Amino acid sequence: MKEEKMEHNLECKSESHSEHLCYIVSQGFDFSEAERYKELVEDAEFKCQRCGRVAKSSNNLCMPVGL
Repeated sequence: MKEEKMEHNLECKSESHSEHLCYIVSQGFDFSEAERYKELVEDAEFKCQRCGRVAKSSNNLCMPVGL
């Protein structure tokens, strides 16, 4: 079964978009760096209003809101 990957937010204008979960997951980071990915999402305090991903730091989301 082929895994479907969500496209990252092409509209994000942040200079640090390459650190956002939508981008790094689209690049396979969640599989290639599983432990580092876990550190980014474990004990999440923020959720992205656009894609719904959660993260420990708001810096890893395009449109973060507190949980």
